[in-house]
Amino acid sequence: MYSIPVGNGLFQGRIKRYKPPFIRYLVLLFFLGLFTGCNLEKEIEIDLPDFENGYVVESYLSPENDFGLLISKSYGFFEVFDSNLLDPYYLTKMLVQGVNGYIEVNGKRHLMVNQIKVSPEIRAIFNYTLSDKVRFKENDQIDLVLTFPTGEQVTASTHIPVKRPLDSLRLKINAGMEAREITFLYTDTVSTEYFRRQLLRIRNGRMKAIQDFITDNETAKGGKLAFGSGYEFVVGDTIISRVMHIEKEYYDFFQSVTGSVSANSNPFGQPGKIESNIRGSNRVIGIFTGVNQSQIFKKIGN
Repeated sequence: MYSIPVGNGLFQGRIKRYKPPFIRYLVLLFFLGLFTGCNLEKEIEIDLPDFENGYVVESYLSPENDFGLLISKSYGFFEVFDSNLLDPYYLTKMLVQGVNGYIEVNGKRHLMVNQIKVSPEIRAIFNYTLSDKVRFKENDQIDLVLTFPTGEQVTASTHIPVKRPLDSLRLKINAGMEAREITFLYTDTVSTEYFRRQLLRIRNGRMKAIQDFITDNETAKGGKLAFGSGYEFVVGDTIISRVMHIEKEYYDFFQSVTGSVSANSNPFGQPGKIESNIRGSNRVIGIFTGVNQSQIFKKIGN
């Protein structure tokens, strides 16, 4: 299935695994010829998970940003996807309109409104916001209720994790004046915690993602978790080291999406099950989750 851009979610996986129809046909013809040439008569059956076209819901709640929720259409694995829909002119065709819903923050209800919102700071687009201003805090309990025009009713629940501040960022510079970084943060020593690590580089006004992955605190020593890079930086670069404390449900969702993308790069691969925390209908999948990020900016001087 495919979705549309949102900074933390399905967009990257959907676009990477899209193959134009003519490429699919060439791949199929190649393997058909291979099997025919080998005189293989045994039928090959691929068991694909059942999925009826429906909806994808995505929302990432944090103390730093206003509420935004994206609801888009989903597409079957073998259904031809029109890449023209990614053009901003056609983008609204992928968005789902007319959904009624609300969130409850610690029991207080806030109605959603159907309007487009672009958030440049997180490079995301949403088509549902709130009718009033809400700022989230650590440990807020947040519940979502949605009713779709086609009759589906779904719910989801999440909370805002406690921030785990970054302790420090250290640089190591080699003889060639190339630099690598090591970032440290403190984590809980008695329970499993989950994190999304992002390392960004700004060079000559352009930003590049160096790392983007999820992990837990299993490798922490004495409650200190370390993240490191290769020699990816030079004098004049600005480093953005970011770690988000996330929920287990987001960890599972992220893994299932990236795993599905990896599997689909294999012509014999098949789409895996997306670990969704949206409940109430098998036609609605996605993620509604709280995150709490810490980050350090560092410019490398002479």
